[in-house]
Amino acid sequence: MLRVDERRRHVRERLGCPAALRDKAGRVLFRGRAADISPCGIRIIGKGGKPLEEGQPVWVELSLPTVRASGPRRRIVKMSGEVRRVTVMGEWRSVIVVVFETEFNRMILDPTL
Repeated sequence: MLRVDERRRHVRERLGCPAALRDKAGRVLFRGRAADISPCGIRIIGKGGKPLEEGQPVWVELSLPTVRASGPRRRIVKMSGEVRRVTVMGEWRSVIVVVFETEFNRMILDPTL
């Protein structure tokens, strides 16, 4: 059996939450769910949306749960990045967004924030 080395620089972790991509003017380009995340990128899977191009600058919005006793039950986390790859799978699309301006810190996923 052939052994293929992993080429990724960072480990990807599963992440399941609503996600959206917006252009720099704030218009929604794509809605879906985050599938996995690494320190340098995120994969979002969803249906439809506006055309996306590789290299396009976007805002990634994650809708994360919070466990606070008061206030909203969800909070929005925004990160800047660019579209690296778009894979069309029938009516579904897998969009890879990478090159966050700052490295993704796993602590922002903490529901107690």
